[in-house]
Amino acid sequence: MTVPSDERDQATGWELHEVTCRRCAAAVLVRKSSLAQTSIQWRGTSAQTCVELAERRAAGQHPGLVPACQALRDSIDEAVRDGRLEVAEP
Repeated sequence: MTVPSDERDQATGWELHEVTCRRCAAAVLVRKSSLAQTSIQWRGTSAQTCVELAERRAAGQHPGLVPACQALRDSIDEAVRDGRLEVAEP
């Protein structure tokens, strides 16, 4: 599924940016409100593409209770460090 690189959340009006996980290539929409706060919207089949979520499902964990995989978090942090994803201004 092709996801626009930038999009707005319909409920909040926040600008969201696409980040692709470097482990499994799952594409999600992200907003960094602060260094400590990250909003992630899983799109289409991204949750099924995610290797870590698949491993957790296989272990009997409900994927809805897992906000994100560590590889995706690392990819988001890398995008912030590289300047591809900005932390939103208050």
